[in-house]
Amino acid sequence: MTERYGYDLEPVDISDVLSFVESREEVYGNKPKVNLSMYGDAGKWHVDAAVSYKGREGREEQQTFLLKSYKQLWRAEKYVKELVEEHGFSYEGLNPKLTNEDMYVQYQKRKLAKVTFTSDIQSEMAQHGKELQEVIETQVVGDENDQSFLTKKEVEQLISVHFNRIEKSLGHLAESVEQQSKKRSFADYYDEMKNLLKECRQHFKDSIVERTVTSKQKLDDKVTGLRNDVRDNIVEVKDTAKSTVKQTILYMNERLKDFTNAIDQKLYEHEPVQLDRKQNKAMTAQMHER
Repeated sequence: MTERYGYDLEPVDISDVLSFVESREEVYGNKPKVNLSMYGDAGKWHVDAAVSYKGREGREEQQTFLLKSYKQLWRAEKYVKELVEEHGFSYEGLNPKLTNEDMYVQYQKRKLAKVTFTSDIQSEMAQHGKELQEVIETQVVGDENDQSFLTKKEVEQLISVHFNRIEKSLGHLAESVEQQSKKRSFADYYDEMKNLLKECRQHFKDSIVERTVTSKQKLDDKVTGLRNDVRDNIVEVKDTAKSTVKQTILYMNERLKDFTNAIDQKLYEHEPVQLDRKQNKAMTAQMHER
């Protein structure tokens, strides 16, 4: 079959595609594969589903369906992601051959901005993890018998509170985009995140110092008789805490991807699809030079 794209195709519901897949499987005895793709044309981003299967005499057959069209790129990408997660379809990405040149340049520009921003904030988070380990090494202390004034559980609780604080702050930061009257950029949010991590690191350090002072005071006053209790070894406490930080950083890196997507959606929610032609020509020339 010949592939057909564009506005001569009428959009169909995903249920129609699933019915077609089922019917081809019943007739020919092999399960069709569904590959999603996207292309930009006439100011909209279109999502296609190409159904491939073996027809009569084992011939390779393909039928393409236009699913939906969106003015905003992020809405089209979100729809594709939902289909992939729900039905297990594969996604081939944006088809540059079918995409309007201006829209393709816009797509490349936004993709580069997102990738760069995600990489930058993940690097900041990795550096933050190293700084937390330094805080743990210097501020988690013990007595003359190398018994820690803070237990493993206490330090891990402080780490958990710390990262929960960061995660909630990132959520508030993403939500605040809607309330901003001034046009902002990824660079603005990168700076805000750096400041956020700096404040949280200081808060984490202060929390350890404060908790340690309280624990030492209890020991000195012999309020609970802790002097004679067996407490956690200082080295074990530090090692466990550092390991927890490393694992949590990996988790936070995934949350940072979500943060990037949220910022991207808000920044470009009302962005015109077409870019300025002069800007496009300059960017296209740069792309050809590489």
